[in-house]
Amino acid sequence: MSKYLATALSFPAELPDGFEFLENEPVFDAARHLQIEMPEEVIPLSDFGYSEAEIAECPTGFGVTSIFRILSDEGAACLLDVARKLEDFTTSNARISRNVRGGVYRSKFLRDFCMCPEVTQAVSKICGVKLLPHTLPHQLGHLNYNPVDVGENVDKWYVDTLRIDFVLFVTDPKSVSGGEFEYYLGTKHEVAELKKAGKSLDPEKIKAPNMPGPGYAVLQQGNMVVHRAKGLTKPGERITLVNGYVPQDITFPDYTRFDQLYLVDPKNIAASEYSRHMMWMARERLEAELSAFEFSEDNQKMADCFERFAQMMANTAAELRQAGNAEVEHFGDE
Repeated sequence: MSKYLATALSFPAELPDGFEFLENEPVFDAARHLQIEMPEEVIPLSDFGYSEAEIAECPTGFGVTSIFRILSDEGAACLLDVARKLEDFTTSNARISRNVRGGVYRSKFLRDFCMCPEVTQAVSKICGVKLLPHTLPHQLGHLNYNPVDVGENVDKWYVDTLRIDFVLFVTDPKSVSGGEFEYYLGTKHEVAELKKAGKSLDPEKIKAPNMPGPGYAVLQQGNMVVHRAKGLTKPGERITLVNGYVPQDITFPDYTRFDQLYLVDPKNIAASEYSRHMMWMARERLEAELSAFEFSEDNQKMADCFERFAQMMANTAAELRQAGNAEVEHFGDE
């Protein structure tokens, strides 16, 4: 077992300027609001065409699951109520026309659901690696709302700015026309090459899980699985929730994609959350080294350890200084 098993990072004690919690919202109760069921199928990254070397760089070889249930009927109804209250705070970016990020700073229900230990334990079991709720609050409880214009896709083909997440339907997918969640049963490199060549994705590899109702989800290794959300073909209401996780074993390279988050989230919050996240990683790695302390004559090993810490801090500083120089990444609509 790795000695680098981090402890969870608590939610910030103070809210960012301009944020306050909703009034008159439901109180999350895991006993009443959860109805977690295991998925019938887990599709590995190897089925997507990834090599053994590529999979070895990931915290788990898991790719995507079949549909499984997370919320009870009451829980789904409460989440829908909260999501409708948060709709007043929608923003847009180059990929998504209407979404709410940072909703956990406005809704205690959303925060408590997204950080719920029972949910974290379940998704850890499914993907075969111990997880923690994402240490960046803006990666918890991301909400996507259907665009105002019928036919416009909710989101483009893309890979996530985090490793593990689930996509949960807040509204009933059976009550609208269109709005399917789709993923591509191929590698992100294949998709990039197709787009570079001006070609469309292979329709035989596009999969659209059949969601039975609200409160059901798909779990995925989001930075490896290309996916999108289609637009509605008739007027209606479509809301989904995306909740992110980080591996508890922090020997895996950090995958925060701060360069992308800085383009879609409030800049002061994106930079502050990223700094806090990297401080947490440094603290947890230092704690692990201290706990494993032993007397040794291996000066080279000690020096290498300090150089790794120094490089991690230098890389973080470089990311912060270069913020704003990137473009929002995606593979387009088709």
